[in-house]
Order: sequence, then structure tokens, then C-alpha cells
Amino acid sequence: MMILGNATKPQVLEEARKLALLIEETPGLVLAGVDLSADSDLRDLPADVAVVLGGDGTVLHAARRMEDRPIPSLGVNLGRLGFLADLTPDDFADRVVDLADRRYTVENVMTLDCVLTDGAGTTRAMRGLNDAVVRAAPPFHLVEIGLSIDGESVMTYRGDGLIIATPVGSTAHSLSAGGPILPQSAHMFVVTPLCAHTLTQRPLVDSAHKLFEITLIGEDSGTILVIDGQVQLVLSRGDRVSIRRGRTPFPLIRLPEHSFYRTLRDKLGWGKNPVSDA
Repeated sequence: MMILGNATKPQVLEEARKLALLIEETPGLVLAGVDLSADSDLRDLPADVAVVLGGDGTVLHAARRMEDRPIPSLGVNLGRLGFLADLTPDDFADRVVDLADRRYTVENVMTLDCVLTDGAGTTRAMRGLNDAVVRAAPPFHLVEIGLSIDGESVMTYRGDGLIIATPVGSTAHSLSAGGPILPQSAHMFVVTPLCAHTLTQRPLVDSAHKLFEITLIGEDSGTILVIDGQVQLVLSRGDRVSIRRGRTPFPLIRLPEHSFYRTLRDKLGWGKNPVSDA
């Protein structure tokens, strides 16, 4: 078992020490190492399970660093929301025996592969777990974006930008922009406009087996490509962003009694009645 995290974040060093001691004291578990660096190569971890200590952003960052060789991962939350990292340190301590006895399932969630091609034909490939977002940057003018799916022109969007999210990412930025919730086991992308300058454009859900391409067709006015809210690249008119389902899914560990809908209720307050003024 490997402990991963970001040592620059508050509490991570102390909690990593506690978790390492707990793992070493639990029969059936072996601590393979602790890596709390922000940029190390995680493609060949010497373990069969990774415990990712931090928030959802730390899980996203670890998933990209594992690239096409991920190992089953369990998030322990030290942040605020904790949708991907949905266990507290106390929860982990209570459930560590389940890990030792292998009482868990592994859900292979969909990732995305994103390729940016500039006007000269130069390409840059990136991997994401949540979403790829093309959005306005300073000076924050409206952007004009063309979307095609499997080579067919679908729509031209004018507004603040466009989100293409995986099922896991459907409960992140896309949800905040009014997109639908997709089950994490689905194989679909959701396309969600950001503040579209029309009343007729709504989120679109389509098969992840297709190729989604975004092109900038308006004037250069400050536009960026953002992967998982962490990687940012400046775009120019004529640049093309291609998005398809990732070649390798990301394995998330689900402990007994885990429920996607329970997480929605507990973390996002989904389906709860409004609090009475009384």
C-alpha cells in the first residue's frame, strides 16, 4: 500500500504519519512507501493500492501522474467537499480492516484524452479525469466556439466557454454550470455551455465512443484550455482541441456500503428539502 499526497497542503504531513503508522500496525497490510511530492512520476508504483491524502484536486493530480499505469486508489479527504476523496481520516481508521481483508470493489471510471493542435500542426496530449474546458480569459470577452462530433458540425457556441466532462466530472464544474448528473459507471460525455448568449443552447449528452472536437472561430480575445481545473494552456484562433475517451480508465476503490447516490446526498445535499425559515 502506498500513501500519496501533497506535502505543501495543511495537515498532510501529520495525517500521513498517522496513516502510515495505522497501516503498519494492521495485519494483512504492508506499507510500500510514502510519496508526498507534487511532481514525481507515479506510473510504476510498487504497490497494489494507493491511499491519496488530500482533497479532490489531489486525487485528480495523482490520476494524471499515473498516466496509463494507474493502481486502485482510495481518497482520504482533508479538503472541503471531498466527492472523490469521500473518507475522512477517522473513517479510514474505522474501515482499514476492510482494506486488509480485501472487502472492497474497484470501479474503473472513464478518463479523457485531450489533444491540442495549433495552427502549425504541433500537438500536445493531456490526460484528464474530470473535464476539459475552453473558456474566456482576460480580457473576458465572449468567445465563439465550434463543436463537431465524429466529424459532423453540431453547434456554434457564443458565451463564456464550453465544458466537456466525463461522468465523474459531471458532478464538478459541469454541475455548477447547470449540467446533468451522470452515473460514474456510464460511458458518455456531457457538453455544457458556460453562460451561452442565447436561450436555445442546453447541455448535450453523447456517447464516449465518439470524437469531440472544439475549434476557436471568433477573434482572438483571450481564451484558455483547462484540464481538470489544474492544467491551463492559452489558445489562439484556429487551434483545435480533440477529446475522446481515455485509453485507460482510472480504478477507484469503493468500500462496502458505498453508494453514488448516498455521496450525492451527503456531499452535495442532493434531493434534500429546503431548510424552513422557522
